[in-house]
Amino acid sequence: MTTPVDTSKLRILEIGGGYFKLQYPERTTCLWTWTKLTDDFGKLDGFSTPDRVLRELRAAGRGEYDVVVVNSLRYSPWHPRYWARGIFYTPTNPWAALTRQFGPSVFRWVKSPVPVVAVEMDDHFAISKSSVFLLDKAEAYFKRELPCDKWQALAGTVHPHLPTLRYRRSEKWQRRIDKLQPISLPQFRFDARWRDAPFPEKTHDIFFIGSVNGNSTVRRDGLPELERLRAAGVRIDQPTERLPYDAFMERMSHSWLAWSPEGMGWDCYRHYEAPIVQSVPLMNNPTILRYAPLLSGQHGVYYDVEPGGLERAVTSALADKDNLRRMALAARDHVFAHHTVKAHCDHILQAAMAAR
Repeated sequence: MTTPVDTSKLRILEIGGGYFKLQYPERTTCLWTWTKLTDDFGKLDGFSTPDRVLRELRAAGRGEYDVVVVNSLRYSPWHPRYWARGIFYTPTNPWAALTRQFGPSVFRWVKSPVPVVAVEMDDHFAISKSSVFLLDKAEAYFKRELPCDKWQALAGTVHPHLPTLRYRRSEKWQRRIDKLQPISLPQFRFDARWRDAPFPEKTHDIFFIGSVNGNSTVRRDGLPELERLRAAGVRIDQPTERLPYDAFMERMSHSWLAWSPEGMGWDCYRHYEAPIVQSVPLMNNPTILRYAPLLSGQHGVYYDVEPGGLERAVTSALADKDNLRRMALAARDHVFAHHTVKAHCDHILQAAMAAR
């Protein structure tokens, strides 16, 4: 096992993302890659125009940064959506409006004097062609929706189909694939009181709120089973109106289970929001590699997506409420240990230092 490194004083250059700026604002410079600056992560430091990124890399060479975190882009920086929208969001800064998406591309040609880590938080299971170069330039490449067979991350973009034996036997591609690591969606909106909140009174068995129309077929196909469970006497809390976040968390806390079927990607906020309020997440079996996973029977309930799988899992879980209580407490501790913004950032920093 790798000995942990002290990352408490590391100075960070963050390109895109915003999580490091949110967690460590005093020692993070965050350059934004998207269409406009946002207040979601606090006061960001500007756009990742190529000249600004080069300036900060020179600062890194002078010892002003210890690590660079590069968030990959979904599309090529030449994609028209960047040009079409950027100028309207920042009309007073046309240079940034037209070039802020080129910041990550600087690493194609310029070697960073400090470790580089790539992060992709997209819903898509494949790596875009425009981000493949980061597999060479970064010490590690963290991907949220990382297929169980990592080679499938190349399907349809780098390779027109599934990568063939020629790819899989290539030492160069094996080195690249070995850099892929899973990462989860970090939680940052919760009320701190939930860390030590007493076990909530349970008035319902299952809580579910979420879009179904136009979303995952897992959600669509699970609804009839939810209705059959309701008809069998299972108490289901299913709000039809959109709830403010604090009200949503409070209401979810009063159910033993929180149905969390995958949406656009398998990993989603609900998997971790439910444990925070001591409701056990009820998830379809994972289709990805996971970081610090919620374990079946210990932190969460998993079900088969084939017909009847959801009903069987719910019936079995609700038969032992004492076990659900133990699972809810264990899951809460697990999420606070591994799936907060701080845990997310510290894990990535550890990987950067360990690799270098």
